[in-house]
Amino acid sequence: MIRRYIYLSFVLFSMAPLTHAAEDRDAKVRKDRDDVLSAGRWIYNDLAKGITEAAATRKPMLVVFRCIP
Repeated sequence: MIRRYIYLSFVLFSMAPLTHAAEDRDAKVRKDRDDVLSAGRWIYNDLAKGITEAAATRKPMLVVFRCIP
């Protein structure tokens, strides 16, 4: 019985850094979005607006599709 508690506590404490790392990554992704939007040169998450802007300025457009799990 004591072994089971020791094993369970080991599992729980070993998983703690994983949840912290996920929160850090989420915070980094949100900060990246804020940085992109504050720069004013990028259009984030609005393809129609990007196409309109590219046509108006007669400049090429780069579209990046990202999947963040």
